[in-house]
Amino acid sequence: MDAGVGAGEIGVSARFKKSCVKTVAHLMAAGLPSIPLCAVGTAGEAEAVRVGTMHSFKGLEFRCVGVVGVNGDALPFLKPVTPADMDPQQHEANMMSERCLLFVACTRARDSLYVSWSGNPSPFLTEAGV
Repeated sequence: MDAGVGAGEIGVSARFKKSCVKTVAHLMAAGLPSIPLCAVGTAGEAEAVRVGTMHSFKGLEFRCVGVVGVNGDALPFLKPVTPADMDPQQHEANMMSERCLLFVACTRARDSLYVSWSGNPSPFLTEAGV
């Protein structure tokens, strides 16, 4: 915002809805107007950072995007991933879905992208050389 980007031109994405709720709270506490994507259509949305899950970012575009919480516990999220020893092909398909989810979130940025994590970064970031 210091660079002249309006709050409404910024999107922040996270893997889980719980992380999105925390992100809105942190942004608001820091004095940055923010709104969950599910609340779009309410008054003041044009002047607020939009926060949503990676799934909800599909088809959207923002001037600047922050993708938060890209750590090894979130991406890939192993709960829905079939174990490799159970079905190698399904495991690879599930892993590709997880990679694509991160790709979609990151490609919503028109001008600027910021990716963050705590602890260990996602192996997808490591594979990409980040």
